[in-house]
Amino acid sequence: MKKILISIASAFILTGNWTGAVADEGGAGEGVGSPGDPAKASRTIEITMVENRFKPSEINVKQGETIKFVLKNAGKKKHEIMIGTPEAIDEHGRMMKKHPDAEHHDEPNMISVNSGDTRELIWHFADAGTVYYACPLPGHFKGMNFPGMKGTINVEAK
Repeated sequence: MKKILISIASAFILTGNWTGAVADEGGAGEGVGSPGDPAKASRTIEITMVENRFKPSEINVKQGETIKFVLKNAGKKKHEIMIGTPEAIDEHGRMMKKHPDAEHHDEPNMISVNSGDTRELIWHFADAGTVYYACPLPGHFKGMNFPGMKGTINVEAK
């Protein structure tokens, strides 16, 4: 029952209103974007996941672009990538720390990548501004104001 409740809470946090409410929390009016159509991806960006960092940790895209992220886990542990606002990422990280054994399902803005595996995440960047990504797993991430597995996506206005 505990795992079901955590999964339901996670779904509400991450998908219940995240395309609207979380976008509004991004600060200065910028949104985080939305899941992208693979057929409309304008380019591919590879991100390598290793212990304590993403390579690259800063990415530049243009407003309106749909990007196919190819996520390669070159680390020894499972990693995740979550695209969102600092507040949403911090909240999810706290939930993961509080419930480390909770079953964790992929979401449109977040996927798990096992050691040695490669996965894809397609994302559309509708608004100019800064979008964030991080690995919210316990021990990989201590919060957006601390060192750890995190990065920024700078979305340049048209």
